[in-house]
Formats: sequence, structure tokens, C-alpha cells
Amino acid sequence: MKRTFLFLLALTCFTTVLQPSPASAETPKTSVKKSSARKATPAEIAASANGWTYVNGEWIHPDGYKFVKNQLLRTTAKPGKDAPKPPGKLALENPESLTPKTKATTTKTAAETAAEIRKKNLAPSAAPRTGTHL
Repeated sequence: MKRTFLFLLALTCFTTVLQPSPASAETPKTSVKKSSARKATPAEIAASANGWTYVNGEWIHPDGYKFVKNQLLRTTAKPGKDAPKPPGKLALENPESLTPKTKATTTKTAAETAAEIRKKNLAPSAAPRTGTHL
């Protein structure tokens, strides 16, 4: 009697493990995060930054603070003033969108640089002022 009961118990456990449940059949195998499906706008990222800017790999606040390794460091801020809120998660994930835009420098081609050097070398220079009038 015990042996039959244990056999039936093991058989039912084994068959339920092999059969997929209806709930698991409906869910997809790969789950996609909702946040990665939607792109954040620059306005949302700027609002999340709380006034911080990302310059040369560091988060800098105009009040004189730095945000390094999840810590606020006071650099030139006056004591007694409240520290600003750190940048938000959205800003920390997209720092390149908060870097200040610099003027685009004009790049010279190799031919232009060579022409400038040639012109500089061919231009007459002033006479040396060392020597005596004996």
C-alpha cells in the first residue's frame, strides 16, 4: 500500500514537471524592458540632470560641486549652503547628451599645412642684431 502510494506520488510529480503550465506557455521567452524601447528626449535628460553638466568625464555643478563615485564633493562652494541634488538616473545613463557643445575647429589638410610651412620658410627674416661695428 505504501509502495503504491509513493509510486503514484512520484509519477504525478514527474508528469507535472514535464508538462508546461498554461501560464508559462503564454509568456514570451525573451522579455524586453519598457525603458529601453523608448528613447529619452534631451529635455527629459536635462531635467533629470538637476543643473549638472558632464565635462571631461566628471559631473560638475555651477555652485562648486563635483559628483564622483556617487559622492558629492565640494570644490569651490561656500560653506553653509545646501548641496544640490545629484544627477538623476536618466542623466547618469546618458552623459554624452549633457556635454557642452564646443565650436567645431577647422581641420587642415596635409597640403594646406605643407603650404603654410613652405611659405613660412621662404619668407625673409630680420637680420640678426648680434655683432659689433668695429
